[in-house]
Amino acid sequence: MRKCLFMILLLFLTGCTAEENSFERAQVGIIGTDMPISREMAAKTIALAFYTNEELAELETELDFSDITEKDWAYPYIRGCVKQGFFAGSEEGTFRPQDDMTLWEAQALMDRLSPDHDSRIVLDDENKNMAISYELWVQLLETALQSRRGEESLYSYGIREKNTVLLSADGLCDMGNFTAAGIDLNPYQYSRITFLEKEGEILALLTVEALSPVVQNIYCRKEDGNLLLETGEGAAVFSCSEEVEEGIFDVKLENGKVTEVIPVASLGRQEVKRVSDAEIYLAEKGRLKWAENARIYDGQNGVLTAEFSDLICGTDVVEYYEKDGMICAAVIREDAVLKNMRVFLKGAEQEKVILSAEKGFTLSNGKAEKKFAAGTKASLTADLPWFDHGILTAKADCPIRIEFADGTSYQYEGILELERRGENSFSIINEVPLERYLLGVVPNEMPVSFGQTALEAQAIAARSFAYNQFYGNAYCGYGAHVVDTTSSQVYLGYQENKTAEAAVTATEGQCAVTEEGAVAQTYFYSTSCGFGAGSEEVWSADGNFSGKGKTYLQAQKYGAFETPKTEEDWLAFWQDWETVGEESPWYRWKVYFGCGQLTEILQKTLTESANCVFDGNKSDFGKLQGIAVTRRGEGGITMELTLNFEKGTATVKTENAIRKALSPTKLTIGEPIYLQRKGGDSLTGHTLLPSGFFAVKEMKNEKGELTGIALYGGGNGHGVGMSQYGAKKLAEEGKTSEEIIQYYFSGTTVERVL
Repeated sequence: MRKCLFMILLLFLTGCTAEENSFERAQVGIIGTDMPISREMAAKTIALAFYTNEELAELETELDFSDITEKDWAYPYIRGCVKQGFFAGSEEGTFRPQDDMTLWEAQALMDRLSPDHDSRIVLDDENKNMAISYELWVQLLETALQSRRGEESLYSYGIREKNTVLLSADGLCDMGNFTAAGIDLNPYQYSRITFLEKEGEILALLTVEALSPVVQNIYCRKEDGNLLLETGEGAAVFSCSEEVEEGIFDVKLENGKVTEVIPVASLGRQEVKRVSDAEIYLAEKGRLKWAENARIYDGQNGVLTAEFSDLICGTDVVEYYEKDGMICAAVIREDAVLKNMRVFLKGAEQEKVILSAEKGFTLSNGKAEKKFAAGTKASLTADLPWFDHGILTAKADCPIRIEFADGTSYQYEGILELERRGENSFSIINEVPLERYLLGVVPNEMPVSFGQTALEAQAIAARSFAYNQFYGNAYCGYGAHVVDTTSSQVYLGYQENKTAEAAVTATEGQCAVTEEGAVAQTYFYSTSCGFGAGSEEVWSADGNFSGKGKTYLQAQKYGAFETPKTEEDWLAFWQDWETVGEESPWYRWKVYFGCGQLTEILQKTLTESANCVFDGNKSDFGKLQGIAVTRRGEGGITMELTLNFEKGTATVKTENAIRKALSPTKLTIGEPIYLQRKGGDSLTGHTLLPSGFFAVKEMKNEKGELTGIALYGGGNGHGVGMSQYGAKKLAEEGKTSEEIIQYYFSGTTVERVL
C-alpha cells in the first residue's frame, strides 16, 4: 500500500506579505517529520475527510469549550469532529486546540475512525503522553480511513493529492488556487510541493519536491514590463526583461525569480475530431496523447481554466501546443459556432457495415483513396488495413446508404467518419449541417400526420436541444455531439418528406430562448397523463433530488381538473379512463402482476439497479409483501418507490430506475404480462413502464397476504417539457408553434439564434 504522508506544518498566518516576513525557506524532503501535530490541526484532517468546507459551515452543532470561539480558524473543523463523535474536550470544559496530540490520543481517534482495524500503536507509561509526529499521524489516519471503507485510496472521501508549484503564499499554484486555513505557506513559495486537498482546501502539506522548479506548459504574456504566468484561476507576476510573445512556455524559477522562459511549439489551430481526458484526435495530426501536466485554457475573455470537454468536436477554434509528441496545452481562441452536427450512429460501435451510393462514393484515410462506382458496395470490418491510419472518411455527391449488421438500412447526407475503436469494432460519425440533421429528426420524433404547426414546434424544440448538445459536447469521447437514439433524439438520416421539410424551413435557426437570453434546454416526450414533471423531479445526479430545476421545466397541469392530494386520489385519477385529454392510446394504461411474478422480476431488476438501496440480503429478497409510492413530484410523478420483502426493504429512486424495476415483461413465472392502453389494445414485451405517472393497487387474500399488484397510470415518456400529442392538440386548437413552445416552456420566447 502506498505510504501517503498526511503532514501539516504548525505555523500561523500573520496576514503579512512574503516580502515582509522573515522565515526560513523549507528544504527538499518530507515536511515536518520531526514536528508534532496539534489537536486543532488533527481535527482539520479528520473533519475534511467527512465534510467539505461548505458543509462544515452549515453544521448546526455548537461547541461549548472555554478555549475556542467561532472566530477561531479551527472552529468549524473541531465542530465537524465533535459532530462525528471523534473528539471531545477535557473535564474542565476545554479543548486544548494548540496542544500537541499525544500517542494515546491518536490511538483513541484511530479506534473511533476504524474500530475493526487491528493495527495499533505500542503504548506504555513512558511514551503514551509523547507527541505524535506528522509522519506517524498520517500513516495512521490514511490506514484508518481506508480500512473504514475497505478501499486503497482516499478518493472516496474526495481527497486528492496535488503536485504543483506554489506561486504565492495566498495559495495560488500553477495547477489551481487553494485555501489553507491554519497553514503558513510562506516557506514553500516558489517551490514544487505535494499536498492533499479537498474541494480547493489544503488538508496537509506533504513534501517539498524542488526549490528551483520548472513551471511547465504555462500560459504567459507580458504586461507593463512584467511576465504574467496565467494559471487559469489567477496570474503570478514576475519581473522579466526578456521579450516574450503571448503563448505557452516552460518557465524556470530560482529563488522567486524567472531565470529562463522556453517557448513550446505551436501547432496552430487544428480541427478536433475526438477528445477525451486521455487523448485527442486532430484532423491534421491524428491521434495524440495528452501530456501528464497538460493545460487547457479559454483565452477569449481573460485567461480561464477550461476542460477537455470544452474542445468542441468538429471545430477549429483552438490552438494546440505539442511537446515530445504529445499535446501539452490548448488555448481556445474563438467561440465555437454551431454549423454542423456530429451524430454517433446507432449509439454503439459496429462490427460490420456495407456502404453504397447511387452516384458512387469515395473512401480515404489520409494515406490512400479509393473510389467506388455507382451501385458498388463496400463491406467494412475493423480488421481491414484501411483503419490502420486513423479515421476513414466516406464522401459522396449524394446520400450514402449504410446497411447495418442488425438488418436496418439508412441513407446519410454529409460526411461519414469511421474509426477503429476496438479489436473488432469501429464507430461511425455522421457530420451533417444542422438544418439537414433536423430533417432526419423531426419526422422520426413526431408523426408527420400531426400537421405542420405541431412539426414546427417539434423542429424548434429539436433545434434547441441540438444547440445545447453541441456546446455540451457530452459525446466528445466518440467525436460526436449526439447519438441517433432516444438517448439524444431519434435521427434516421436522409429522408424526403415535404411536411417535415416545410416545418424545418419555416423555423430555420429558431430556438426557445430563456429570459436571460440563453437557449433553453428543451426536452420532449410522447404523451402526458394530464400533468408534466419538473426536471429536478426526474433527473438526479446523486439520487436524492438535490439539484435545482430550471424555471421553464417545472411541473404543470394540462387540463381542467383538480390535482390529486392522496394516493387514493391519484389511483382514482388514473383509473378514470373517461377523462378527456390527449388523443394518444398512452393517455391511460394499466398492467397487472402476480405477486410471485413481480417478485421474480424485482429480484433481477433491483440487483442490476444503481438507484436501489436495499436493507437486507440483496441476493435473496424473499417474497414481495408490499409496494408503495413514498414520494411524488408536484405533478404526480413517482420519485421514490418502497418495496417490502420477507427479508428486507428496497427503496428505488428516480422515475427511470422505477420504470426499469417494474419491467412489465414475464420471465418464467405466470402468464404473459399485458400493458392495456386506452386505445383498446394490449401490448407485451415492454422492458420498462410507459411512464413514472402511476398509482399502485394491491390485491390481498383473506389472510391479508399480497397476491397481486395492479398499476394504473398515464402518459408515455419522462414527462419533462413538451408532450408531442399535447402539441398536436394545441395546434388543432389554433395555437401557433411559438405559442406551443411557450405553453410547455414557460417564460421562453422563440427567437432566431443561428
